[in-house]
Amino acid sequence: MTLISQWRCWQIMQCDPDAKCSAKEHPEEECWNVIGAHDPCSFNICRDCLVYVVKKKDAVLSEEEIRSILAHKGIELVVLPAGCQASSADLEKV
Repeated sequence: MTLISQWRCWQIMQCDPDAKCSAKEHPEEECWNVIGAHDPCSFNICRDCLVYVVKKKDAVLSEEEIRSILAHKGIELVVLPAGCQASSADLEKV
């Protein structure tokens, strides 16, 4: 989809950098998998989460709707040309 789909959940949600977070402790996994391991019932909440919607290919929201939500949160969306991937260093700058 876009560069933002490669961001970690705490970047999309603009969490406090000092906040203790299970997802930050396991950055190699998607946040909904980390949370689901602690509380299997939480997936119903995750399906409505902006992070899940942005990262899943089968999102109910259109890309335009997602862009609008992100813009409202003050997140600038960067679109990469087809076939391009951002490096880990690029993602950390965000």
